Amino acid sequence: MLNIFKRTLFLLLAFPAITALSQKQVPVNLGPVINSAARDAEPTFTADGQTMYFNCFDREGEEGSDICVSYLEGEDWGKPSIVWEVSTRDHLEVEPLLSPDGQQLYIMSNRPGGKGGMDIWVSDYVDGKWSSPTNLDAPINSAYADHCLYFSGDDWEIAYWTSTRPGGFGGNDIWTSERVGGVWQEAKNLGPKINTAASEHHSLPSPDGKSLYITTTRDDGFGGEDIFVTTRGEDGNWSELTNLGAQVNSDQHDRCPAFSPNFETFFFDSERSGGFGNKDLWAIPYSAIKNVR
Repeated sequence: MLNIFKRTLFLLLAFPAITALSQKQVPVNLGPVINSAARDAEPTFTADGQTMYFNCFDREGEEGSDICVSYLEGEDWGKPSIVWEVSTRDHLEVEPLLSPDGQQLYIMSNRPGGKGGMDIWVSDYVDGKWSSPTNLDAPINSAYADHCLYFSGDDWEIAYWTSTRPGGFGGNDIWTSERVGGVWQEAKNLGPKINTAASEHHSLPSPDGKSLYITTTRDDGFGGEDIFVTTRGEDGNWSELTNLGAQVNSDQHDRCPAFSPNFETFFFDSERSGGFGNKDLWAIPYSAIKNVR
């Protein structure tokens, strides 16, 4: 019981601004150390909450998109630095995703050696550093754009990602594959209740794996990109998308959600007013929107 208490206390301290405003249930900007005048987006965390990787632009005098890391220093996030093992100067690196044990880091990159214009790659943490990323290959990657990877299931045996491959309903669609006997099965489109002629991407599973939080540009939003949710019924079918509402979405782009390690906090990036630049990282207590379906 003491260990559980200590872990809960630590995770709350890891997000002090969120804790302080939890009763207000409003989005909080992560501040000028994490957010800059350029794009800062798509966070992912180690299980202990002490380390955050995210997509950063124009850091350390560089130009372009990289993967950055920040470490918790007391109650505040430290100055981010570029993770050069997985970042390049000449190509795009975005959308980091850490495995639950912190031993794998997935990214999207348009670097050479892939199957298409944008592919998903993975790096292993070996002897205290990240290895050179390797391509995930088919069926996750294709000759088209593949990105925004997430997993669900106890063993991460269900993959959800975004692809522009043929067989969809528009440009970016949400696709899925299940790993059976160690082999990823043929990719399947999630169908017309999820995908439309608009852009649907970044499908974050809920803690129980029964819902997906999806970013889309469809017309019934608040403006730009909005975050919606769909829930799978007992019959296995996904529901129509429901907008998360004004507590998360604004008249600007709001997208690419992520959870804190304890699933208490819902992060997303936004271009709303009150930020420091292009896209900023914001967060709101998950309790504010968890019952929206």
